[in-house]
Amino acid sequence: MEVPTKRFGIVNVDESKILHFPDGLIGFPDYREYIVLDLDKGGFLKWLQSVDEASLGFVILDPRVPFVDYDPVFAPGDLGCLEASNIDELVLLSVVTVPEDVKQMTANLLAPLVVNPAKRLGKQVIISDPKYTTKHQVFVALRNLMKRTG
Repeated sequence: MEVPTKRFGIVNVDESKILHFPDGLIGFPDYREYIVLDLDKGGFLKWLQSVDEASLGFVILDPRVPFVDYDPVFAPGDLGCLEASNIDELVLLSVVTVPEDVKQMTANLLAPLVVNPAKRLGKQVIISDPKYTTKHQVFVALRNLMKRTG
């Protein structure tokens, strides 16, 4: 399947790789099908691209890479639509905001994307933990991680 994108031109995608978000994403309820593209081979940043709207895409990352202690708690009904038998089957992703000064990049830990890769289903879930916000500094977290491990 060919998917037009504003950032990458037309990309060929295996239809079995399309993620379906039945409720869409926050602010974009009408766009429900997305693909994940690599921004750079081996890097931790990815691109979530709408299949239906070439100009709709988001930088995303696995929040547990820079934020190793990230452990959101979901309400009992939040994940039922993802058809997972247990939470370990699910993958977390965070939408990233990349300003002109890339070192000020932030990740939204308040509303992660939760994906069941086996079923290709996803949902953006707002969690109710006051320690998480929409603006967590990615480079600060990576620097702190390097200090801990290095």
